[in-house]
Parts: sequence; structure tokens; C-alpha cells
Amino acid sequence: MAHKTLAIVALLSLIGMGFLIYLAMTFEPPETTRTVELDTPIPRPVETPVQVAPAQEEAEETRPVRQVPAPAANNQVVDEQQPGAESMSETEVELPSLNQSDTMLFNRLAEMELGASLLRLLAPDDVIRKFVVFVHNASQGELPQLEYPLRRVPGEFEVNEVGDNFYELATANYQRYEPMISTLTEMEPTAVMSLYRQMKPLFQEAYAEIGFQEDFDQVVLRAIEQVMAFTPDEGPYQLIKPTVQYIYAENRYESLPPVQKQLIRIGPENLQRLKQRLPAYRERLQAD
Repeated sequence: MAHKTLAIVALLSLIGMGFLIYLAMTFEPPETTRTVELDTPIPRPVETPVQVAPAQEEAEETRPVRQVPAPAANNQVVDEQQPGAESMSETEVELPSLNQSDTMLFNRLAEMELGASLLRLLAPDDVIRKFVVFVHNASQGELPQLEYPLRRVPGEFEVNEVGDNFYELATANYQRYEPMISTLTEMEPTAVMSLYRQMKPLFQEAYAEIGFQEDFDQVVLRAIEQVMAFTPDEGPYQLIKPTVQYIYAENRYESLPPVQKQLIRIGPENLQRLKQRLPAYRERLQAD
């Protein structure tokens, strides 16, 4: 679970890798605390591609290898209040193949402020592919079952026992996510979006690999809306443990989409910090 949550917050800060990692980081992959379906099984969109690319040959022929430079802007001031004002003055950026993209991504992140902290959160390999799968799922309220773009959140899932096979979600869990949320929300959106734009062809290629041709920016925007639209109850959240995994005792919580159940686990204050930061990425995506 901690790994799933790690992955939504990140579904967002890395959009430029920034936003996307936001989402991805707040989610933990299925493990000790993963809820199970009580009524109707929840579909997993990644396992059932909706729109298969016309042909593999076509994907190979159209694979982007360079980022097209944005038109130069005269006397344009770059600041937090100007969506789309990211400096894209780089002429042309030679991109590696998708299989070799980790080195470039890690090197660029290492040059950014707080980049070293972010690197400690990321999976060790194939980050762009894992990120794309995570964002695609999150955009539909779902979570992938395997391969998250972020490492597990340190610590164990904690509950307070209040009766025989009856528990409450411990608020101490929220503290596990605070360092991660701080890194993600304190990164500069301008720098994050600049990196995302440089490497956008690789994100688009990874999205085509799983059968989709839509502009990946739109997928990221829908994932952001999944977070922005959710307002959790105050709690406490009661749990039961019918087998080896905890599930919500009340069906109104257990039946929530997986993304929303993971947002509950990071805590209301951490969620509010995400909601305050994500609009900066949303505005930049919409402005391009």
C-alpha cells in the first residue's frame, strides 16, 4: 500500500516529471493494506487496452527522437504566476531510445534543485514506462497492480485495534508520507515542466507501446483532476481484516475508486498540500 501511495503523488510531480510523480508517489502498490473488492470487481484498464495502435511498423516509423523547440518569446518573464512561460530556449535535444532513457532522466533530475531527493524516491529503472502506465490508470481512478515508478514508502502500515477484528486507520500513517510530499510540492514547476517537455516524445512513445495514440498531456490532466476533485471525509476510517489484508468496514469507503482510497491514506493535510501545488502544473499543461 505504501508503494501505491508513493506512486500517486509522484502520478504528479514528475509531470515534467513533476506532476506525474505527484500522483505516482501518493500511491502504494498492492500489498499488506490493499483493499479487495466486496461486490463487483473493479476493472484494471491497463490489462485491457482500449485502442490498439494501427501497426507496430507505424509506431517505429513515427518514433520521435527530438524535442521541437518552442518559439522564442521576447522579453518574457518566467515566474510562478505565468503558466506556459517555461524557458524552452534549448535548440534541439538529442534523446536516447526509450530503453536507454533512465540515464538522461536521472542526470537531468540530479541537476535540479531537490532533484537528489526526488531521485531517492524513484524506481531504479524503466521509470518513463512505469510512470506512463501509472498515470494512465490514475486518470481513470484505477491503480496498476505491478511496476510502480516510485519506491516503497518507509515504515509499516499502522492501525489501532478497537475491538475483535475491528480496527481504525492510524493517523500516524500520514507522517510516513510527509518527506515525500514535501519534496514533490517544493520542486519548482518551471524546471519540472521544462524537463518534461524535453523528454515528452519518450513519454508519448511509451504511451503508444500500450496501445494509445492520445496526446499524453491530456492523460496527465485527467489524472490531476482525479486528485483535485476528491474531498475525503474527516474519519476515523474503520477497518476489518477478513483474511490477510485490511479492507474498509464501511462499503461507502471500500467501494471508492482505488485512487481515492489511496488519497485517504496519505492524510488530509498532505492531500491539501498536493491540491495547492497541482494547479501550477495543470495551467502549464493547458497553456501549451
